[in-house]
Amino acid sequence: MVEFVREADFVALGGTVLTLDAAGRRVRALAASGGRITALGSERDISRLIGPETTVLDLAERTVIPGFVESHNHPAFFGMTLAAPVDAGSPPNDTIADIGGRVAQAAKELGPGEWIRGFRYDDTLLADGRHPTRADLDPVSGRNPVVLTHVSGHFCTANSLALREVGITAETPDPPGGLIVRDARGEPTGVLVETAAFLVTSRLPGQSADELANALLLADEEYLANGVTSVHDTGIGLIGGAAELEAYALLRRAGKLRVRVRGYLFDGLLPGLDEGHPEPPEASADDKFAMTGVKIVADGSIQGKTGCLAEGYTCAPDEHGMMLLESADLGRRIAALDAAGWQVAVHGNGDAAIDAIIDGYSRLGSPRGTGRRHRIEHCQTVREDQLDRMAAHDVLASFFIKHVYYWGDRHRDVFLGPERARRISPLVSARSRGIHFGLHSDTPVTPVPPLEGIWCAVRRITRQGKVLGPEQAVDVDAALRGYTIDAAYLAGEEDVKGSLEIGKLADLAVLSGDPTAVDPDRIRELTVDATVSGGEIVWRRETTGARR
Repeated sequence: MVEFVREADFVALGGTVLTLDAAGRRVRALAASGGRITALGSERDISRLIGPETTVLDLAERTVIPGFVESHNHPAFFGMTLAAPVDAGSPPNDTIADIGGRVAQAAKELGPGEWIRGFRYDDTLLADGRHPTRADLDPVSGRNPVVLTHVSGHFCTANSLALREVGITAETPDPPGGLIVRDARGEPTGVLVETAAFLVTSRLPGQSADELANALLLADEEYLANGVTSVHDTGIGLIGGAAELEAYALLRRAGKLRVRVRGYLFDGLLPGLDEGHPEPPEASADDKFAMTGVKIVADGSIQGKTGCLAEGYTCAPDEHGMMLLESADLGRRIAALDAAGWQVAVHGNGDAAIDAIIDGYSRLGSPRGTGRRHRIEHCQTVREDQLDRMAAHDVLASFFIKHVYYWGDRHRDVFLGPERARRISPLVSARSRGIHFGLHSDTPVTPVPPLEGIWCAVRRITRQGKVLGPEQAVDVDAALRGYTIDAAYLAGEEDVKGSLEIGKLADLAVLSGDPTAVDPDRIRELTVDATVSGGEIVWRRETTGARR
């Protein structure tokens, strides 16, 4: 396991190194040069590679794992929430009036006419049990246009001034795949659903390439603090349009992008993209950013009752959610992108939407020998028969595992009922069929920490402390792989990252303890003490020792 070189650039030793290779090997130390792992072995062997210019990380009996690979996130959107003047989430807000107070405070601090952005409101956690409307926002917003974005990202609500600024009136038609909610007189209430919300958020000011680059840097820091070294940005352009691409270009030219990003363009971003043009560009030489695929949104969210279900919602049996695209159109787009060489990632929460997605993939023929790795994102309510079809057509999945904790109780008691709810994110069923899957947090929808996601996959405990579908709980090794090597597989990168092996990128996270050895209930209590990218320590707690 040791491949001797004269002197290593980086050495980590004095702890447990979980390689997560196929054999599940554990060693005590590793070395890297030129950004790649060059040696794995005992402390004695690796110490011989230390020279005067070697950066030495003393693990002090901590545990090293591969850097986490987040297989579905929205970095620009996340950074915007970190910088927003209004936190509309619950907690800290219990009522719409609480959110209104934060809007009023922002209006006092900002000049008249400046836009007020807020994020993370959740109608299902507010005591009012509904979305805020322009009637709630107008009295507290002064002369400032206001837009609040739902925690799911599938809704927003705007005050009257914001609606006027973006040109939404009673005469504005609902866009395809979206809804402008109206009152009894036909006037917009301010609540905008699915593509109607996207229509508004894409037109907002404050989303220049420079501003989005600053948002990406805020997200970058949070990822590194949580041991995330690679992120799949699944929907570039969904929030900021083409300026998001320019923001990435600015950071790459300045050498400021530290987390490796694999980009999936929102399918409406570039002219002709949903027709399969242009063809995918070559991967970037610096390996910090590469365009990997295209993201399509097929339906909405379960908590917003817009996820498209075969059977009605428990709380509203006559409602089945909505498809944002007709099945034939979805299939056409999948086929065009596949023919052009793009990897396709389709958002599908409801099982009816998942049926349409699998139908689209199944018409492409066998993927064997083609290198094709198309995906279903979230895949929340996928049924057993659908998993059979996914396995038959080698369709991959990125499961939104944190739904179990953050929405499991409401899925069980409100939206899906106990039987469907216990099967959300059915990892054991997928694993038993050999389906490759990654796990994700969909940040900013839920918090970043992968350790929390691993805990969710292993324990399946809800916010109320109830176990939801224990038969779908996987072991710690499988959960770790869902955030490392298996997540890397989803982007075709398992040969360069996701496990600690000679020749692979020296991307790693240093944990305060061994997640395979602690009580499973304590996994999310572990901390990330350092993050290493390409053999360089890019983030660390002050107590983590490193010397040169």
